[in-house]
Amino acid sequence: MTESPTDGHRGVSSLETIDVLLVDDNERWAAFTAEELERQEPSLRVELAFGANEALSALRETEHDCLVVDYRMPETNGIQLVERVRESRPELPVVLVTGEGSETVAARAIDAGVTDYLPKDPKIDQTPILAGKIRNAVERRALRRAIEDSEQRYRTVIEQSRDAIVILRDGLILFCNERFAEFTDSSVDDLVDTPFVEAFVHEADRERFRGIDREILTDGVHRVRLVTGDGTVAHCEYTGRELAYDGAPATMLSIRDVTAKRLKEVRHRRERNLNRHLQRALVASRTREELEDAVVTELADQGYDLVWFGTVVDRTLQPRVVAGDRRYVDEVELSLERTEHECEPSVWAARTGTAQVISDLEALFPADWRELALERGFRAAIALPVGYEDVVYGVLTAYRSGPDSIDDAEREFLRDLAATVGYAIHHMDARKALTADHGVEARIELQDGAHYLSEIAAFAGVETSEPELVVHSTYSNGDGEVVQYVTLRGGSTERFRDVAADHPIVQDVVPVRRAEADSFQFTVDGPTPESTLAPFNARVRSTQVTADRAVLRIELPSRENLDALVERLEDRYGRVSVLSLVEREWTDRDGTLAVDTSALTEKQAVALEAAYRHGYFEQPRRSSATDIANVLGVSHSTYLQHLRAAQQKVFEAFYCD
Repeated sequence: MTESPTDGHRGVSSLETIDVLLVDDNERWAAFTAEELERQEPSLRVELAFGANEALSALRETEHDCLVVDYRMPETNGIQLVERVRESRPELPVVLVTGEGSETVAARAIDAGVTDYLPKDPKIDQTPILAGKIRNAVERRALRRAIEDSEQRYRTVIEQSRDAIVILRDGLILFCNERFAEFTDSSVDDLVDTPFVEAFVHEADRERFRGIDREILTDGVHRVRLVTGDGTVAHCEYTGRELAYDGAPATMLSIRDVTAKRLKEVRHRRERNLNRHLQRALVASRTREELEDAVVTELADQGYDLVWFGTVVDRTLQPRVVAGDRRYVDEVELSLERTEHECEPSVWAARTGTAQVISDLEALFPADWRELALERGFRAAIALPVGYEDVVYGVLTAYRSGPDSIDDAEREFLRDLAATVGYAIHHMDARKALTADHGVEARIELQDGAHYLSEIAAFAGVETSEPELVVHSTYSNGDGEVVQYVTLRGGSTERFRDVAADHPIVQDVVPVRRAEADSFQFTVDGPTPESTLAPFNARVRSTQVTADRAVLRIELPSRENLDALVERLEDRYGRVSVLSLVEREWTDRDGTLAVDTSALTEKQAVALEAAYRHGYFEQPRRSSATDIANVLGVSHSTYLQHLRAAQQKVFEAFYCD
């Protein structure tokens, strides 16, 4: 919730945004209500939860201003959810919505601490009523908070410091404020005449504390470990000064607990160390299996009780690498077919494609996976999809025994790690696809003229001849544009060029100087079907295009990504058919050796392809380096630099072990 920069109680009535969590297992009703609330009341921002556990998790992750909960849910009812929420958020405004208007339900709702109550009436639009109840509940809470804040400021002024204050004489406590009393779990009166060092200074720091003379004490900030009332050790910083207390000299200490700061420093050192080890693993790993094992092992060594990486096979998340206490992974149900909104964090992440964080499993309602995790001593969990662009390779999941032990900084670090691992797996798969001696060859058809070249072919055709186009290769030029080499078979060359130049996504059409066919270099603004397949490590050998269809001949290292590849094409281009799918031995097909070109940059790949297509390597040359540089829109020297670097890398890949 945000407020306008006003003073006094005006800020209560000037709320700019109110964050609402709407909980209802009826997804259609919930989505409709959320949309109507935000439309009718622009200050409301509504997040949805479709189950009690999902709601508890959302409330732990986000500071919502109001909870709207339906009474009837399959795993529990709204009042039980409110009772659980009240344990940690007693001040949170709650509006209960129910189709049961009995007095018994209303009485239970009031006892549970519900702020307001709305009986459902399907005959009328109750959205304005609900919006008004939400705003009224939040404004009342804001007013109470303003009053409490005012009282707290008054108390702070009375105590004169936000630090713990202790006044000592001859080692005994003469006076302390409430903050120090809370720190020691005692009362102010009980602490008077208590020996400070013996009672509260950690044994290992006592000699050093007594050795600080008055001059050093009043100069700068010092550190000491104090023992709190529950026996835990707190890292503290303190300053001191001499004063007169009741007419006699005394020493006043101002003490601040910096345990969280120290722990953060330790955590940052650990994360830097972890990051250094993981970077080494990324560089040293030669296979995907080595990479996954290195990442999982390193995270386990750095303080996680269980870490594992799994992939989805037949709608079940199957572990590939596990480090730590793996009994939980062996016992838990990891099917993606389970209840949609009440599932294990790793399955949840696999299903939704988003990171899932559980700060404290104890705070959730019972579930089979939760009970297993608690039995193994786990209290916090994080599950992160690992992928590149829209391709998901698996889920990285980690568990810890301490509740709230995965803070925001660590979550961000792990998200970055998951993204880095996803990119590394993509790169390894791409290298494997380029150098593999076997794989899958597929012919995939786009129908209904979905390819942009189909549109060009349709307009370029005449009654006596319908052109056919062949796309030989596709590259990104590094400027957000796609470069394609296209051969025209049949039809009028002049008409084809004119129609292509007028197409809205075609930026440039340049003839390629080859004797055997009419060939062109296209520069296209936006994705093409061929460039769409790049994240799937699919090698598009060629595309045959006519006015009504396009057939892509592609090579894949395995069938693993085929379904996701087809789904991506269907999302963007409509109906797709797999015409054929065969296993192939690439070296048996033509007797040639595969050369790894994955080390080429995009600009180097474009430079090498342009040299080949424009006849730079032929004798006599059909195009000079200057000609090709002009076509690509770069200087002569820049083009030769990219071309020579590309040639050197290809030769190294061909001749070096």
